Amino acid sequence: MNRLFFLEFGTIGYAFGYLMMILLRDRLILTVLLILTSFVGSASYPAVMALLSEISSIKNRGRSMGIFWSAASLGWAISVAFTGFIISELGGGYFFGLCSLFYFTSLALVHLGLRVKGKRASEAKKGDVGFPPRLFFGLGMPFLVFLFGSVIFFMSDFTKNVYVPMFYAFELGLGMITATLLLSLTSWLEIPLNVVFGHLSDRLGRKAILLAAYALCGVYMLINSMISSFEEALFTMSLYGFVWGAFSGASSAFASELVDEDKRGLAMGLFNSSWNIASILAPVSIGMLSQSYGYRSMFSSMGFLMLLACFIIVFGVRKKA
Repeated sequence: MNRLFFLEFGTIGYAFGYLMMILLRDRLILTVLLILTSFVGSASYPAVMALLSEISSIKNRGRSMGIFWSAASLGWAISVAFTGFIISELGGGYFFGLCSLFYFTSLALVHLGLRVKGKRASEAKKGDVGFPPRLFFGLGMPFLVFLFGSVIFFMSDFTKNVYVPMFYAFELGLGMITATLLLSLTSWLEIPLNVVFGHLSDRLGRKAILLAAYALCGVYMLINSMISSFEEALFTMSLYGFVWGAFSGASSAFASELVDEDKRGLAMGLFNSSWNIASILAPVSIGMLSQSYGYRSMFSSMGFLMLLACFIIVFGVRKKA
């Protein structure tokens, strides 16, 4: 099996899963189907990132990853802006139908556009086969340290997506509509910045841009702990566009370059899973911190944690990419 198989398999899973949801009304069955759809669809993420790293040269891999994440940011911005309206005005069936249509369209584009160009690159080479812990530690210490840093970063990203809007809406008194619009703003800024920073990572190095992202994320969190007005919230949330712009393309390219080619699929799978791990860890750690000591203390803690992650990357990831 090759990368394209898993990419198309995951996309088909999403397309048919959402298509079936149009007909469902029972919440339990809908929930089970949503979980199964996400499980099958998850096969596409590491495959597409590994494939993209293989069909782009090392000289422009950062830019390629930046373009990929710019498309993702565009999708995120549109969904944040219009999903609520579609569900409230048209109903869940229309929403699921649109999702299914988008995935079928994506499948057609993947099949027609990548199959020829990616045929050789998509063939997965046979690597070491063994017990999962052996494969995990076989990825090497630089990648594992990078993976640990990614989990910390994605905990901050989870905070930005969940707790920062709640802080803006309720503690600053801006309301949910304004808080949601500010959240959407970052995605629009990310669209050009992903490409810019991806290109810079090709010129200045992945590690330098990744460290810039970590440092900016730390500053973003620390500023959030001190703001008190809409203007300050607008500036701070805009800053996150630079954070994600610097992180997305550089980190994706870096992950593919820290391991041997035959381990790239596993590495990209673990890198994608770091967001899910962070989404599990964040509510039971920083979420409890916010309940006990408030949002501002939580933001301060995350800010210092991100700055600590900078040192972890500096001293733990020595391999050049």
